[in-house]
Amino acid sequence: MKHNELVIDGYNLLHKLYPSSAGTALDELRRKMETALRSFQLRRQCSITIVYDGSGIRDSSCGNTLHTIYTASSKTADAWIIDYVKSLNTSRKMVTIVSSDREVTLYGKAYGAKCLTSEEFIGLLEKSRTPAGKNDRDNNGKFRNGFLDSNEVKKWMHLFESGRF
Repeated sequence: MKHNELVIDGYNLLHKLYPSSAGTALDELRRKMETALRSFQLRRQCSITIVYDGSGIRDSSCGNTLHTIYTASSKTADAWIIDYVKSLNTSRKMVTIVSSDREVTLYGKAYGAKCLTSEEFIGLLEKSRTPAGKNDRDNNGKFRNGFLDSNEVKKWMHLFESGRF
């Protein structure tokens, strides 16, 4: 499925993507999700807008076309997404909404946008990370697609800082 622009219900996707992350800082989970989205964006060549419930609009660009919106305290991310799709007029069909919120998807479809549940999108995200039929590591475990986890980064930083590399 070709996506020209994805509008993502941020916390909806985040909680579906990391359901058992109690105790993990919300900022850390957002960064992790946004890193995965930037990778998806590069592979799919699409624009992505992530909308979070927030306290005041802070629109920050996280790459060429990955935008993060924190809504005003008087407006939910759901309402922002619905208003945004309404405002697009003829280009609505170019937008895909990612949310498992029934109200958001019903309004989105009514206004002509495509809709994916967060679970469906997670499936696309996983497919885009690894080639069909392959896992993250090759037979000897040395090479991997994707990003390093924080422990691997620490090990590499230690090697570089110690001058042993």
